[in-house]
Amino acid sequence: MASQDDSNLRTSIHLLDYISRDYTAAVQNGEVIDEGEFAEMQEFSDKVYVLIEESKLPQDDKLRMLSQLKELGKQIEKKAPHQSIYNLAQQTRQDIIKTTGLKTAPLIWPDLKNGKSLYVQNCTSCHGVNGAGDGKLAAGLKPAPTNFLNDTLMQEISSFQAYNTIKLGVEGTAMQSFATLSDKEIWDLAFYIKALRFTPQADKNSELQQKFDRANNTVNLEEVATLSDVELVKRLSNNDSADKELLLTALRTQSPGDNAQKYSLDKARNYLKSALQNYTSGSYSSAREDALAAYLEGIEPSEARLKANAPAFTARLEQQMFKIREVIENKGDKAQVEKEIDNGLAMLGQAEELMQDKKLNYWLSFALSASIMLREGLEAFLILALILALIRSSGLKKAIPWVHGGWITAILLGVAGWFFSDWVIGISGKNREIMEGMISLVAVIVLAFVGFWLHDHSHAKKWKKFIEEKIGKQLKKDKMFGIAFFSFMVVFREAFESILFLQAISLETQPAHQSSIGLGVLAAFVMISLFAVLFVRYSKKIPVRQLFRYSAWAITLLALILIGKGVHSIQEAGWLSVTGFPVSVSVDLLGIYPTIETVAAQVALLVLMLLLYFWSNHKTKIRSTKLN
Repeated sequence: MASQDDSNLRTSIHLLDYISRDYTAAVQNGEVIDEGEFAEMQEFSDKVYVLIEESKLPQDDKLRMLSQLKELGKQIEKKAPHQSIYNLAQQTRQDIIKTTGLKTAPLIWPDLKNGKSLYVQNCTSCHGVNGAGDGKLAAGLKPAPTNFLNDTLMQEISSFQAYNTIKLGVEGTAMQSFATLSDKEIWDLAFYIKALRFTPQADKNSELQQKFDRANNTVNLEEVATLSDVELVKRLSNNDSADKELLLTALRTQSPGDNAQKYSLDKARNYLKSALQNYTSGSYSSAREDALAAYLEGIEPSEARLKANAPAFTARLEQQMFKIREVIENKGDKAQVEKEIDNGLAMLGQAEELMQDKKLNYWLSFALSASIMLREGLEAFLILALILALIRSSGLKKAIPWVHGGWITAILLGVAGWFFSDWVIGISGKNREIMEGMISLVAVIVLAFVGFWLHDHSHAKKWKKFIEEKIGKQLKKDKMFGIAFFSFMVVFREAFESILFLQAISLETQPAHQSSIGLGVLAAFVMISLFAVLFVRYSKKIPVRQLFRYSAWAITLLALILIGKGVHSIQEAGWLSVTGFPVSVSVDLLGIYPTIETVAAQVALLVLMLLLYFWSNHKTKIRSTKLN
């Protein structure tokens, strides 16, 4: 959908909401009580008709909406009862949303603190510090700025309506458009405005977070965004009306906070349903965006926690999300899309069961922490150990401190990252995947170069020449920075992943057993250290030529693993398409995933490395022939 068409359709929804809400200010009991308001109702209904007529909506849908809008105009002329006007306006509004797939809710739960900051910067001059419409510039404004503390008015307005007002402004008033703000910022501000009436009560109640958790089991974020307070109270079905009001207060003033992961699967479910709806209506790009958001904003935040409980199931769930994206991107049959989305929804149900509050005991938490650190640590160590062994064999001792400096810096950042893990986990799923993917691909480039260099120098004569020409020369420090950077990147990637996994285990571990995580990490470091000592001791006994040759092939294997992981992460971020491989085999440890893109990248790298090795061997044979 073009951006201008998108804006016009949002304006149509905004005006229809305005007509639905304010018609009673123009007409009551079949009589006009305010000529200005009545003229506005007529003007707005006419404007919506023109906007829909000029839109790029499918013809059948457009004709149906125009017929409804024509009837709306007639009913306004007849001064019909408010309920008739409300029904017609809301029906057209829902048709627009359903047909276009326009987003009516934020991707993630809005940040009320940021909303407050934005309110102070942009709104207090007119609406006042507390939202009572008594700001310094309010005097003389006609109409007067909205009083956000007015229960009668604000209980009928949804956060989505507030979002549209902020984004589009209100023509003929001092309420300007704030379209320069990002979508997230507008949602933050809209939710904060809706919270203003409830703030005094929220400040006095310490149990609201628990009430929020209870309420959020009944309604989801989309409903909180699109329903008015009156409609939300009806949804929060409970015999105790006072409790309903408290639950409403909680929904308007609280957010998931530390329990955000608990609700991410709900978000995934809603996005999948939206993707199916958009695909059915022909909005393929919106369907793809929804399918991608279902993974990035719904599953990815909970992926580490799921892996801690059921790694094999988590891999299957991830592949199912890939299948959904693949069939949507290929514009497959609607029945096929529905089948894959239904499979995804069923797996989300299983995932929820796995994420029930099952706390790990001490030794299981210890074992999980140790195994994760051992796996991540060994991946990084194997690469670094090979490089260090080669440096020692070569006599390039000046490079050793740079290697150690790189990985030690990465470890220190990893430790710091644990204490800032809320921020790390708070990075959007998309940015996390892109970061992991880019780090992997940078490592692949360095490994490919190192692997070829090792093979190229594994021939005795070339190695002797290299020793004679290079070892005697002092290396400049600026040339060592690349070694330190590579060392840092290899370890930092594993440290970044480890933070996510260990934080997930922490959520699953009983408070009294949290020390088991630290002991598990310590045990893993001890085992890695023992492995390092053995590796260094025995690698010294291997002849340089053989060490170089074996290391070249080992590094090639590691490069193949990392390029698979890197491409896979970029696919998860939505930067690269997903095409299923005929054979569905997934081995995360080896960087093998059942997509053509990951396999093609690995095959291409392998072919390139083999060509370079054969070329190196060919050059060596030619030189040997000439010397003989």
